Amino acid sequence: MGTDSIPKINQNHVILRFIDFDFDPNDITKKLGLKPLSIARQGEEYFVGHKRIRKIWEFNHWDYELKTNTNDFIGDTVDQFFNEIISPRLDEIKEISQKSKTTRLIIVQYYYSGPNPGYGFEKEQVKILAEINAEIDMDIYCLGDDKDDK
Repeated sequence: MGTDSIPKINQNHVILRFIDFDFDPNDITKKLGLKPLSIARQGEEYFVGHKRIRKIWEFNHWDYELKTNTNDFIGDTVDQFFNEIISPRLDEIKEISQKSKTTRLIIVQYYYSGPNPGYGFEKEQVKILAEINAEIDMDIYCLGDDKDDK
C-alpha cells in the first residue's frame, strides 16, 4: 500500500508583514487585535538551520498569516484575507504602515494539484495595497508529480 493514492492538498499562505519600525511589535498586536505568526525585536538573537547558526535581528518586524489547505483557487484565500483581515482594519493598517519602512503582502502557494496556479489582483485590492504602501511578494512552488501529466 503506497502513498500514491493519497491526494496532495495545496497549502496557501497569505501574510501581512511590517518591517523596520521604532516601537514594540506588541503594539501592532494590540492595535489590530490579531495574534501574530511571529514578531522580532531589533538586536534579539535567533537561530537558523539544523546547525543552529546564531543571527541577530536587524529590524523590528511583525507577521500575521492566514493559512489554508485546499485545492481551491488561491485567489479564494487572498480574497478571504482582504475581506476578513485587511478591510476591517484598513485605518489601523494605514497608520502602522506610515510608521514602518516596509509593509509587505506575501502570498505563497505550495501547489500539488488543481488547475494551473496563478493569481491576479482585483482593482479594489490594488487600491488598498497602494493606500497601505505595500510591496507584494508572490511565490508559487509547483510540487506535483509530473507522472500525473502523462
